Amino acid sequence: MITWIIISIFTLITGMIIIINIKNRNSRIKKEQKEDIMKFLYKKSKENQKVNFESLQLFSKIKTNKLTKILEEMLKERKIKYDEDNIKLTLDGEKEAKEIIQKHRRIEKYLFEETSIDVEEIHDVAEKQEHNEEIKINTKNTYECIDPHGDIITGQETSSYPLLKIIKDIKNIEQIYKITHIEDEPKEIYKKIVCLDLSPFDYIKIKNISSNSITLLTDKGKIIELDYITAGNIFVNKEENEEITKMFEEIEKNITKITTLNELKLKEKGKIIALSFYIRGEERRRLMELGFIKGSLIEPIYNNMLGKDPRVYKIKNTMIALREEQARKIYVMKVNS
Repeated sequence: MITWIIISIFTLITGMIIIINIKNRNSRIKKEQKEDIMKFLYKKSKENQKVNFESLQLFSKIKTNKLTKILEEMLKERKIKYDEDNIKLTLDGEKEAKEIIQKHRRIEKYLFEETSIDVEEIHDVAEKQEHNEEIKINTKNTYECIDPHGDIITGQETSSYPLLKIIKDIKNIEQIYKITHIEDEPKEIYKKIVCLDLSPFDYIKIKNISSNSITLLTDKGKIIELDYITAGNIFVNKEENEEITKMFEEIEKNITKITTLNELKLKEKGKIIALSFYIRGEERRRLMELGFIKGSLIEPIYNNMLGKDPRVYKIKNTMIALREEQARKIYVMKVNS
């Protein structure tokens, strides 16, 4: 009898725990769905696009009955409102959406600066972590207010325009622009942009426009041909700074001398003109401490006898071994010995 009672109590407690866990899980999933909906509505409002039930369902992939209930709850919570067929955020909803987006950008910034996660995977990781209330990140480094895609984490967002739209109205082929944002979705296109070493804060000069591509000169001395689909993920602002104009004049005058560090021959000197944006975190800090800054002279002095990696370079009377993958992200201008 006692054994039966103990088994019954144990079964009851176990069942209650399972029910509580299921409820907590469902509650967490619903919270994440609401937050994703608010982010989507905020983004569409900034793009001046209307959102109806069908477009929201297409984005969220939530079944009709479930989505209806979620929207009813959000109406009661005063997070959303209806303007005829248009679903919009209230002021409270917009405030919460901004907080979620800021947290997402802080996580991206942290992952970019402090981890070795592949750049194209950062968005997906941040997307999962932004809903976790236990995660609180406050970055305290250079460009603290900017995430890896060029977005402002806090404060007033600035306007920028897709490169694809710019070239349709362009009158001056030689115009200089500053990249202000790179869209990280779809991932395949973002990965292509990263491989081309285009990044936020880069300056670019349009050299040619054809029926299916754009030719750019970057501030690192690279000539890049972009297809129109890829160009649609790059946002820019016109740049009319005299110093930047002079910098491009210098680059074009010495274009044949500009290369990446891995391409220098043994004992061939180069002057550093830029480090790739994608040299990140601790690696970037270490290189800069060793003197890898604009204007520093560097030369390869030893090759690995067993292969190409690593290679030894001399900079500011210091010798350092770098892999080809690292040296390929350091831009130099060849100088006469």
